[in-house]
Amino acid sequence: MNLDSCSKSEAVVQAIRSNQWPEGLQAHVEACEPCRETSRVASWMTEMAASLESPPGEMPDPELIWLKAKINRRSQLPARALLPLRAGGLFGAAGVSVLLAAIPDVWNRIQAWRPDASVLAQLQELLAAAPAASWWIPLAAVLLFLLVFTASEA
Repeated sequence: MNLDSCSKSEAVVQAIRSNQWPEGLQAHVEACEPCRETSRVASWMTEMAASLESPPGEMPDPELIWLKAKINRRSQLPARALLPLRAGGLFGAAGVSVLLAAIPDVWNRIQAWRPDASVLAQLQELLAAAPAASWWIPLAAVLLFLLVFTASEA
C-alpha cells in the first residue's frame, strides 16, 4: 500500500460503482485527499465505461478473432503470389525500353553496312544451321514456370 493511500479507498470505489454510499463515507472523502483522488478517478472511469458501445468486461469471441486473422492473411496472399509476375513485368518493360532506345543506333549501323552477296549467303547458311530451339526452349521454360506458379496460388 502506498503512503498516499487510505484504507477506505476500496470502499470509495465500491460506492461509486454501486452508487450507494454508506453513512459517513462521503464526509470521509471530503476530508481525505487520497480518497478524494480515488473518487475522482473512479467516477471518470465509470463515465468512460458507460460511454462505450459494448458492456464493460465483454470480450469478443477468440474464435472470431482467429477467423478474422486468417481471412486477413488469406487476403494478402494474392499480392505476394503476384510479386514475381510484377517483377518479371518490370524487367520485361525495362528490356523493351532498352531495345527501343537502341533502335535508331542499330538502324544507322544497318544502313551503313552494305554486305556483299557472299556475306549474305554465309549469314543465311548460319541461320539455317542454328535451330530455333536455341531461343524458344528457355522462353518456354520461363512461361511454364510462371503458369505453374500462378496456377498453384489460385
